[in-house]
Amino acid sequence: MIVRKTTPEEGRRINELFAVCFETPYSNCPVNPENDEAAHWAAFDDDGEMMSSLTISDYTVQFDGHGCKMGGVGAVETLPPYRRRGGIRGCFQAALPAMYAAGYDFSYLYPFSTAYYRKFGYENCVQKFYWTVDLSQLKPPKEGGSFRLAEKNRPMTEKIRAIDALWESRFNMMVMHEGDDYAWTAKADPAVKQEFTYVCFDAQGKPNAYTTCKPVSEPDGQNLICSRFCFADRAGFEELMRLFASLASDHRFVKFFTPAIPALQYLMPEWSLGAAQWSLQPAGMIRVVNVEAVLEKARCHGSGSAAIGVYDDQIPQNNGCFTVAFENGQVLQVARGEDPDAVMPIGVFSALIAGVSDFAEAKAVFPGLEIRRDNPNLSKLFRRKRLMIVDYF
Repeated sequence: MIVRKTTPEEGRRINELFAVCFETPYSNCPVNPENDEAAHWAAFDDDGEMMSSLTISDYTVQFDGHGCKMGGVGAVETLPPYRRRGGIRGCFQAALPAMYAAGYDFSYLYPFSTAYYRKFGYENCVQKFYWTVDLSQLKPPKEGGSFRLAEKNRPMTEKIRAIDALWESRFNMMVMHEGDDYAWTAKADPAVKQEFTYVCFDAQGKPNAYTTCKPVSEPDGQNLICSRFCFADRAGFEELMRLFASLASDHRFVKFFTPAIPALQYLMPEWSLGAAQWSLQPAGMIRVVNVEAVLEKARCHGSGSAAIGVYDDQIPQNNGCFTVAFENGQVLQVARGEDPDAVMPIGVFSALIAGVSDFAEAKAVFPGLEIRRDNPNLSKLFRRKRLMIVDYF
């Protein structure tokens, strides 16, 4: 088996694998012949036949106040005759060290199997609340701001960007979007596409929320399904609810995602008799590509030092003990050592440093986490943080 980066001429074959493996039209495939900036890795059999491939796209994500380079893994595919021959394993074994050498901090993916991707050092990360709100029982405050429909001649791009920027500053793993990421706003054509983007404003005219929703006929009724849903504060959320209440005569439920923050339940005044429901849903897996670089950017609590042992089967530079000294929340130094307070696999380290759990909870449940010396500073380094991601790749 040969594993390597593909050439531009092999883009069509990657798309053909994608179309066959995911049983989707060729037009939905990942390689854009006119503008393809992603890296594609593929495994070939001894006759040169492409068996498997995966795509790594570049993103900048928020982590503890820093913009970090993240490789989003997608289009993981193997033709049916070649499955269980190690093609994807070979792609990861080649791609991950190459990502380390290229200066990536993180990698992220949406798994078909969490157990499968744990073998390559990925661990569960972001979780979201999926809301279902009965529009007939939605009674938001009557007084508030206003909302407007975005259209091609009034895309309101900068207002949408300003609202996005708030979440990008608040939540670890949020993609920090650039200007080109908002090309969709100029293509808004609700009358033709029946997809509606509304921007909300407070009483002073400042944008404080937006959503993109589409009417969908589902078994439980004609519903509004939101593909985008972002708000700056309580007033923004309430304005979105006033918007949805105005559409109640034509739809039964509105459904949307928010960050998994329990306090958000207090935004909704009525929960009884199914007025509002939510479920907790996983939203991808994280992997640290460069342990030392990520530790240098971490935000801690207070002052102290802790020594963390990490073992990584894919990227040997991440193996060893890292002693972290920090003061007033800022990391001062990361040094190599030999006497760790705790030892953990790269996946556990990735989840903990991202902010999935505080250390006291992790000690009881995380597999492979070994405490060798009780150091209270571990809880200052590994603590729960706000997490969210809205991009798919």
